[in-house]
Amino acid sequence: MREAWRRCLDPRDRPAPPLKWTSAAPPGDRRELRRWRAAVGPARVGAAGERGVPGAGVSREGLPGAEPGGRRLRVVSWNVRVGGGAVRSLWGRLAGRGGIAAGCPVVLLLQEVFAGGPHLPAVAAGSAWAERISDRPPGEDRTDIVSFAGETGLHLVYVPSMRNGRPDDGGPPEDRGNAILANVPLSSPQAIELPFERQRRVAVAATVAFGAGTVAFCSVHLDNRAPWTRMWRSLGVARRRQMAGLLTVFAGPEAEDAPGRPDAYALGGDFNTWFRGRAESTYRVARKRFPQPERPDSAPTHRLEIGGWLRHSDHLLFRLPAGWRGECRRLDHAFGSDHYPLAGTVERRTGSGSAPRTDLSVNRG
Repeated sequence: MREAWRRCLDPRDRPAPPLKWTSAAPPGDRRELRRWRAAVGPARVGAAGERGVPGAGVSREGLPGAEPGGRRLRVVSWNVRVGGGAVRSLWGRLAGRGGIAAGCPVVLLLQEVFAGGPHLPAVAAGSAWAERISDRPPGEDRTDIVSFAGETGLHLVYVPSMRNGRPDDGGPPEDRGNAILANVPLSSPQAIELPFERQRRVAVAATVAFGAGTVAFCSVHLDNRAPWTRMWRSLGVARRRQMAGLLTVFAGPEAEDAPGRPDAYALGGDFNTWFRGRAESTYRVARKRFPQPERPDSAPTHRLEIGGWLRHSDHLLFRLPAGWRGECRRLDHAFGSDHYPLAGTVERRTGSGSAPRTDLSVNRG
């Protein structure tokens, strides 16, 4: 019997083709990673089918698939706080009339989403898990990522990183991790297991056709601190190690000359750069590989639990070919999460070699 974490199901609980697993963790981390793997369920890959338009990448909200000559693609990165963020409300505003996703392909890079159901394994002795987070979003029910994909008809790649809750805490069986959703088909799904620090972290990557080319996306969530026995690593060393591991795989040096490599890359997620924000080495290492946007939005993104002050924790970065441009700004509504979404645009070159400036505003409806 294949271990649950290696299985792959679609949003309708049917067997799905396996995604590509890549480990960026050194051999010394494997023993601890095995303990965390043992408590999570399968990855979820595919489209719900019935509620979307099969093969077209069109959601129930009526968003179009990628046009062969399309020049604009939207992307949103957001930490959903394990269901505490009102993901339905965010999607409604993005996809509604006047929203930034109306009329073009859109990709969601989400962190701290969750999934439940009968496919999660029983927690065995020696397994590891995270303390439960089960916040309720404002104005809607708490929504697991598989149900959300089914409701909207969006294409989904979800890979759990850790069990959400102790086995004896009375809550339902859940795991949590990162996801990519899109109103256009997602291809080449990949799970990238990061170096272990305090909790198991798995980044998720997938590719979207964009005009005659492709864009590779990655959703990542780094540890906010190191174990108490190595607390000094919480000031940046732990996160830098995880980011360095990720960058050996996603847009790694070998991608430069690889046949069939994507034309562009987008990296979004919660880097947890709470110590020095964009001055932290974790961000600077990523920025060297992903140099756009040239002028990131200066607005902080995460409200610290103690004291309520805001910090730069979330980032959306691009690696684009000449003539392409990536822009990003923070939305001004957190939708119930402790993180604000980041909304960005990737634009291909026009006939004149430059792309028009775009409005990144979200529908206030």
